[in-house]
Amino acid sequence: MTKLRVISRRELAKHASEDSLWVAYKGKVYDVTEFAPDHPGEPEFVLQWGGKDVTKIMADAHSHEHSDAAYDILADWVIGELEPSADDDDDDDDDNADADRAIKPEDVDLNQDPGNLAALDAQLVDDLARQKKDLLDLSKPLVWQMLTSNFSKDFYLTQVHIPHHLPEPAYLFGNPILETLTRTPWYVVPIVWVPVVVFLAFEASKVYSPDMIASLFVAGLVMWSFFEYTFHRFLFHIELLLPDHPFALTFHFLCHGIHHHLPMDRMRLVLPPIFFGLIVQPPWFAFRAFLDFPTCAGLFSGGVAGYVIYDLTHYYLHHARVYTAYLRDLKKYHLAHHYKEYNAGYGITSKAWDYVFGTVLDYSSKPKKA
Repeated sequence: MTKLRVISRRELAKHASEDSLWVAYKGKVYDVTEFAPDHPGEPEFVLQWGGKDVTKIMADAHSHEHSDAAYDILADWVIGELEPSADDDDDDDDDNADADRAIKPEDVDLNQDPGNLAALDAQLVDDLARQKKDLLDLSKPLVWQMLTSNFSKDFYLTQVHIPHHLPEPAYLFGNPILETLTRTPWYVVPIVWVPVVVFLAFEASKVYSPDMIASLFVAGLVMWSFFEYTFHRFLFHIELLLPDHPFALTFHFLCHGIHHHLPMDRMRLVLPPIFFGLIVQPPWFAFRAFLDFPTCAGLFSGGVAGYVIYDLTHYYLHHARVYTAYLRDLKKYHLAHHYKEYNAGYGITSKAWDYVFGTVLDYSSKPKKA
């Protein structure tokens, strides 16, 4: 293993800007410049700790106690060891004492007899297993790796819910044209679908009064919110019924697994228009089987508007700066779904259906072990 260079505290303190952002954690220095814009807690939070030691704040439950996944991501950015200081607080010495006494991953031969690992601390064994058995090579196209995989469903479900970070969008296929089709900027959603909402409302207005159109629109919003919850819970998180086969695992990965594995990928947070266009067809024809066109138009104007709100809210919760108490609560709630417990907290724009079906997620609980 390459020996890390020693970085002085004076040099660390110089890197406290958006252009060059370093932090120290338990005696090591990390360059988080590329990660900071995607930090789930907003980049300003990282920036205010630029050039400082974050050992205590990362474990501060009042501020935000980080999950195991956060430390896994942090490890990717290590650049050196922090120079010891005689002026360190006693608390800092105590914090590092256990780490100094413990067996470190770099001291362990991952190819040794597995029986020799039994004496290691259980958490360290988990960490070593994750290091040795990453789900996918994120530097290569992912779909082919999934299709030709030989790992089990249990291994896949454990690993795909360990968040990772890449400074650029991952490659799914490697083909430039196919990659373009799978990457969707957030603003494409309103550009494509708001005109559809206006058209449907206009068609409904040819028959119904404004009050009736408003009622149908609201009914469509409620209809979408239920669809949002059930789709997320029973299709995106269909883990129990998912067949243990590479094709099924690949389908799950493309539908939602990639979002849990790479939750900070800005280009794969909203649905490409062609896919939503396909998804909306079955319910449209189902409703048309017993409702006339103007009524369906009024309902689906609200339903499609609900989808637009959902996709933009989802992007906002991951990447935007939140300013209202409601959205701040939704952000914490959704990030807890990613970083603490993915089998609860399915609502994105609202917790209403989580309350109805008993799947409310307590985001103040301890982070889930990866």
